[in-house]
Amino acid sequence: MSSTRERRQRELAAARAARQAQRRREAHLRQRKRVTVIAAVVVVAIVGSVIASVLLSGGSDDNNEITSTSPSATQTATTPTTSALPAGQTSKVGDCVYTSTGEAPSRQVSLPTAAATVNKNPATMVITTDQGTITAALDADKAPCTVNALRSLAEAGFYTDTACHRQTGGADAGISVLQCGDPTATGTGGPGFGYANENTEGVNYNRGVLAMAHSSQPDSNGSQFFINYADPTADGASALAGGYTVFGHITEGLDVLDKLTSPGIEGGGSDGTPASKAQIKSIEINQEQ
Repeated sequence: MSSTRERRQRELAAARAARQAQRRREAHLRQRKRVTVIAAVVVVAIVGSVIASVLLSGGSDDNNEITSTSPSATQTATTPTTSALPAGQTSKVGDCVYTSTGEAPSRQVSLPTAAATVNKNPATMVITTDQGTITAALDADKAPCTVNALRSLAEAGFYTDTACHRQTGGADAGISVLQCGDPTATGTGGPGFGYANENTEGVNYNRGVLAMAHSSQPDSNGSQFFINYADPTADGASALAGGYTVFGHITEGLDVLDKLTSPGIEGGGSDGTPASKAQIKSIEINQEQ
């Protein structure tokens, strides 16, 4: 009788131990799942923050959200010797409104010349770089204000002998872009005026597409633009969607773009100064009248 009771007690103890071990295994699996989910959320958040910071530009640190993640420029920054227009001064070209930021432009330029209408005819951009020429078709019908502003800046020589100061790439970045249009090569330069987004719906940011960079402030498109040298990831495309003016696409010179971007980013990583030291010699925009 005693041996039967002892055997039963041993069986109950073994069952309890088995249940406890099972609960510990289940708790461990739940903890691993939580860690995995948290890690995935962190990765998505990091990718999103990189994407969001990549394409922002501005004329001052107050308005410029990329300064915290922007690399130091390797080129000597141009010291502004220009004068600013009064903040809030505007010029209207058709329905396009260009507004002075009150900051000195990186090179002396004026607001686009006021006119009753804005030219929406087809236009071509010729970007002469140190690696060759890139030609792009500009969509002035859908982005007339942007094309008009860029043409005004190009005619004033704003882009002549300037560096493309930023490049992103790799899975961590989500987008693969070459960012240009700042004569100071710091990511904070601009023309001293801003204007609103346009042509942001129903577009993509695939290889060869040109779009405008801007700061977190409204109507802050200026002179900086980015060229997509590879298709974005799904997260990258989602982060860009609806936020950046698409104004054209490359028709010739993708091989030149590859020469500018294939050396990668200085020091490795997913965001920094182009290792190629990409240089724009000049930009010319021709538009039908």
